Amino acid sequence: MNLAYESIDECIRYERKLYNPNICNVNFHLHEEFEIYFLISGDVNYFVEKNMYPIKYGDLMITNNQEIHKPSFQNDHVYERITLQFAPHIVRTFNSPSLDLLSCFLNKPKGQQNKITLQPSQIKEILRLFNQIENLKPHAGYKILKLNYLIEVLVLINIIFKDVNRSENLSSMPELLTSLLDYIDMNLEKDLTLESLSTKFYVDRFYMGRVFKKYIGSNIHEYILFKRISKAKQILSEGYSVTDTCELCGFNDYSNFLKMFKRTVGVSPGKYKGNLELIDP
Repeated sequence: MNLAYESIDECIRYERKLYNPNICNVNFHLHEEFEIYFLISGDVNYFVEKNMYPIKYGDLMITNNQEIHKPSFQNDHVYERITLQFAPHIVRTFNSPSLDLLSCFLNKPKGQQNKITLQPSQIKEILRLFNQIENLKPHAGYKILKLNYLIEVLVLINIIFKDVNRSENLSSMPELLTSLLDYIDMNLEKDLTLESLSTKFYVDRFYMGRVFKKYIGSNIHEYILFKRISKAKQILSEGYSVTDTCELCGFNDYSNFLKMFKRTVGVSPGKYKGNLELIDP
């Protein structure tokens, strides 16, 4: 087994944080790490791809590196959450014939089955493991323990995921917003300016923007950008060139595509394509 223990803190990132929605807005995320999100307090819906999940204390949200996601605040109450992000390759060595630790993240439709509602005993156990990670002190075995706690968390989540009710409990959205999200998702290579979308749906672009902002918590332009970057990652993984990927994802300006991809993903499209053997599809 050849694990780069010196990079454990880069591969496993734990954070417990308070937010004041009046001061801080959380935009869309699309990162290379897989993420486990645990709500402690607050009135929040959680948006993944085209679905909006109502969540409460004890709910887990799990997302992989192809799913755009964000919390959507329902009021100005302060909220608190825990996130545990990890590079998928760091745990593959520990898979067994009976359990793939990434199964709950990958063996489901994109943007679906992201919410896991925990029972009281499961909440207690997951918080125990989170607290173990949070309270780790630097010492000789620190990095081994951090990896071990992550694996324990993943074993627990996968066991729960297999038994969870598959019926989705989603927040309702206006028909305009549902249709808009579906159209964007299916037409990322086309003109998706506010003017073109306004014409397509026969609705004032300012009204359309307000509806999007009210329910999603961000603007349409940012959503389209993240969806295009997500599609670019997928296309690059299929072997397409960076130039072809730019065109297929609807970026009209090549230099802008390079800039936006690096800003969002952290590396250039060329480097991402070259490093795909280290990244789960």
